[in-house]
Amino acid sequence: MSDTPLTDAVRRYRATVSSRLHVPSHGGGAGSPGIVALWGELVSWDVTEQPELDDLSHPDGPIAAAQSLAAEFFGAAQAFFLTGGATLGVQAAVLAALQGGGALLAARDSHRSLLGATFAQGADILLLDPLRDARSGASLGLDPEAVSRAMDGSPDIRAVLVNYPSYLGVVPDLRQIARRAHAHGALVIADAAHGAHFGLHPDLPEPALRAGADFVVLGMHKSGGALTQSAMLLLSAAARHRADAVRLAVSLLGTSSPSYPLMVSLEQAVHDMRAVIPARLATAIRAAEEVEGPARIKVPAPQDPLRIAWRSPRVSEIVESLALAGVRGEYVDGDTALYCVPFGAQAADVEPLRLELAGLPSPPAPPGHLQRGPVRIRPRPALLAARRKVHIGAAEGATAADVVAPVPPGIPALWPGERISADVAGYLAAAAAQGRRIMGLDHEQLWVVAE
Repeated sequence: MSDTPLTDAVRRYRATVSSRLHVPSHGGGAGSPGIVALWGELVSWDVTEQPELDDLSHPDGPIAAAQSLAAEFFGAAQAFFLTGGATLGVQAAVLAALQGGGALLAARDSHRSLLGATFAQGADILLLDPLRDARSGASLGLDPEAVSRAMDGSPDIRAVLVNYPSYLGVVPDLRQIARRAHAHGALVIADAAHGAHFGLHPDLPEPALRAGADFVVLGMHKSGGALTQSAMLLLSAAARHRADAVRLAVSLLGTSSPSYPLMVSLEQAVHDMRAVIPARLATAIRAAEEVEGPARIKVPAPQDPLRIAWRSPRVSEIVESLALAGVRGEYVDGDTALYCVPFGAQAADVEPLRLELAGLPSPPAPPGHLQRGPVRIRPRPALLAARRKVHIGAAEGATAADVVAPVPPGIPALWPGERISADVAGYLAAAAAQGRRIMGLDHEQLWVVAE
């Protein structure tokens, strides 16, 4: 049996259908020569639901077979292909986990994607400050003890969302968190957008599903080799009874016209993970581990070796120098930069970065953690409240009426309903001055609740 049933089905369709009298309007490319000039035969793979190509909303053909093979590969009870990115996966998992009501517990540095689901659900979010590494200031994720205390104090918590790993590649103790959450009757959602490759090499952390998560969101374009905007949502055996709730959430929040190139890329990514990625990972990990120096962030917790995070007062200068040499990284935030090593990387690909970091001294101690406003929020009332715009310089003391997040990584500096502290206002002003793209900040103005 083929391990790429969806790819095979689309390939047969391309070979046998000579006249496409259905959407998309480019007709396989004939109607859009400009697109064909850019992407060639890829355009002919951009098809729509036809009887032999299945339907992602109710799959029973090659899409269902491809999802089944993905579930088997990842050790899941069920796998859902997503063409709305990991954002759709987080939102669907939150909606499914809170189907019977209740609140969500998450780290303060969780991705903004969870907001859409809690808004739709009308659910409370309890945000906990993550543990921090004293030397680098990097987030170490949720503290299992803090999770237990929070759940003891808030018996309405029905789901715990865990970043696995963090944006910088740091992995929290998911086993302990899951054990404590399950003891309180809560489900565990792992936002593993950056951890789809975990478990494919001995030097990588264990997969979130194996560590005890009930829902696992894989950003397959971020860390699995698929095309941008493709993702998967995995269900454990214990959470299989929530499959219908996931299906409903995806149909409500996702597109009714899913991209076949994205779905085929998901299938091909799993095929490559099975066949060739482990060997390529070994080469990439060796290359990434050669990038050393006191500026590289190393923490007392498991880390993804393919994430090269580092700190320096000269970060902007060095990032600009590397860019002029043709080397682009993932993001810069203050004195911290992140570079992500892809599966196929060789030593030569990271050599400019290695040379820069080898010459950097230990960075100074990080500034104290930002002092923030209250962390218990009800996002829905804040988002729906009467609002006004204020300049960031005059925002201290006001209540945020929208999410404000540097992108990437999409981790909110402000959550709706949060009181704006002087520290956070100063951080946002500095980030804007650094030239960062900040969702929710328009010409240094942001929305606040009209009080």
